[in-house]
Amino acid sequence: MAEKKRLIPRKALIRAWLIWETFPQTCYNYERMMGQVVAHMFAPPIKYLYKDKPEKRKELMKRESEFFNVHVEFGACILGMAVAMEEQKAMEEDIPSEFITNIKTSLMGPLAGVGDTIWQGVVIPILLAICIDITRSGSGNIWGSVVYAVVILAAAYGLSYANFMFGYRAGSEAIMDFLEKGTLNKILKGASVMGCMVMGGLIVNYVNCICGIEVVSSTSVFNFQKDFFDVIMPNILPLAVTMGVYGLLKKRWSSIKIILLIIAIGIVCGFTGILTF
Repeated sequence: MAEKKRLIPRKALIRAWLIWETFPQTCYNYERMMGQVVAHMFAPPIKYLYKDKPEKRKELMKRESEFFNVHVEFGACILGMAVAMEEQKAMEEDIPSEFITNIKTSLMGPLAGVGDTIWQGVVIPILLAICIDITRSGSGNIWGSVVYAVVILAAAYGLSYANFMFGYRAGSEAIMDFLEKGTLNKILKGASVMGCMVMGGLIVNYVNCICGIEVVSSTSVFNFQKDFFDVIMPNILPLAVTMGVYGLLKKRWSSIKIILLIIAIGIVCGFTGILTF
């Protein structure tokens, strides 16, 4: 099978990918979100698509600077696919401009959902939990932060590069087939379940709330934390605090208000002995 004709050399593709991964939110705004960095990403390949056609260049840049918002690493395949479609269009293939825009718009939602769920809900919390434990294992131990910085950067750039090149090679048909088979929905569901498990583990380890109330009699001491809450459900108070904060966020409380409320409750309950540590 003959290899497809290409106008864009590999070095221009790599430069385009580096721009996308390194500067995704430098021009972030409410009108176009990431649209301007997408246009910036096309600066290296556009030289090979329309060398002596300034009007075609303007048309491409205008089209690619439209509203776009996606998870940076997982959505890189959309940009690789957009580059492939623009390349085919430059070779006078029958690809309408609206088709390129519509494909980007239709894919950015699902891939943003998958990316945010897996990356922010699973990968980052797990990695942070591991690296925080490394840091806490010894006085002045900085290796946890070093490991986190190195691993997260390597993972982000590696995943983004693989997705970008996959999108460029496969084009729109493979990605749409991937969506139609429901694979993304299965990944999203599994990642959501795993994310809930991870968050549950983080609540137990990092949310601290201990009741300090004791009832003293002549024969015994009844400790509400050990003899009541821990018997009903261990770590029920950290769970209650977490769900309370979640409820306030759902009611559109700002994070500043919630922090101030926690500080006020902590001061009052600390002085009265209702909570301890």
